[in-house]
Amino acid sequence: MAYFSGQGRVFIGARTSGGNPAGLNFVGNVPDLKVSLSVETLEHQESQSGQRLTDLQIIKGKKGEFACTLEELIPSNLELALYGSTTAVTTGTVTDEAIATTAEANKLYLLAKQNVSSLVVKAGATTVANTKYTVNAKHGSFQFTDVTGVTGAITASYSYGAANVTAMFTQPLPERWVRFEGLNTADSNREVVIDLYRVAINPAKELSVITSDLLKFELSGQVLADLTKSASGELGQFGRIVLL
Repeated sequence: MAYFSGQGRVFIGARTSGGNPAGLNFVGNVPDLKVSLSVETLEHQESQSGQRLTDLQIIKGKKGEFACTLEELIPSNLELALYGSTTAVTTGTVTDEAIATTAEANKLYLLAKQNVSSLVVKAGATTVANTKYTVNAKHGSFQFTDVTGVTGAITASYSYGAANVTAMFTQPLPERWVRFEGLNTADSNREVVIDLYRVAINPAKELSVITSDLLKFELSGQVLADLTKSASGELGQFGRIVLL
């Protein structure tokens, strides 16, 4: 008997125009990975016996569903979960960034960049004393605690550090190659490979940002047929499982 209980590493990446994987990203720890296969059928009932017995079944369609849970907050996972694109921000400086037309106490004002330092706030042409506001340098924001004598449009000049910024819904539906390189812990850690050639991935259903548990990305999608491969070939058109 060969029971199965799997653990291993999951890689997800784009496909080339020729249908091959274009270099896959390791997505980190994946506690849950599922593939579900189904068929759509047409059934025919005979009309002679008085019992309307099913005497024919034809497969009209084949489909697969994919679901996995990602746990690691890295740019490639965010891009999948958010249909996003990531920009690597390098260090730099900003001069006289427009912030607000007037200063109000206890309101949060946002800077365009994060990891800021050497912040200088001006009201009109006058530099505001840094005792009149507090700064959250890492997050790139500040609040006025005292607006006495602070008149005129508010601007900010500062230096900023490196960061990765992932914008939401900037990319079309991602179609990816998914690979599992794992171990069957129920069979002396026998090794196994699973490839899914085309997976159309849905955006994450939710991001539990404030929670007592670890943040998880619940991804799902449909396994599509790869018509560049033979339906009767050793690779199949949807995917394959290799027992090593």
